[in-house]
Amino acid sequence: MKLFLESRSFWTGLSFLTFLIFAVAIVFHIYWINIFVIILGLAINKYASPILFPEQTKHKKMQAQRLEEFRARKDYKIR
Repeated sequence: MKLFLESRSFWTGLSFLTFLIFAVAIVFHIYWINIFVIILGLAINKYASPILFPEQTKHKKMQAQRLEEFRARKDYKIR
């Protein structure tokens, strides 16, 4: 199961399925289905971003580390 959740093809397919559900809900005016689209979108954002976009995740971690180092210094001035 863990290997399945770490698969790029799984998350890509789930992203397309989420978009398809969204499109069907809009076309047929079944707006309450978008609750599931929002939940799936949040899950994709949280769990799939490191798998689908590893460069962006590495960049975010590096920025967070630089920000923590900057905040640890006492000699910076706020404008």
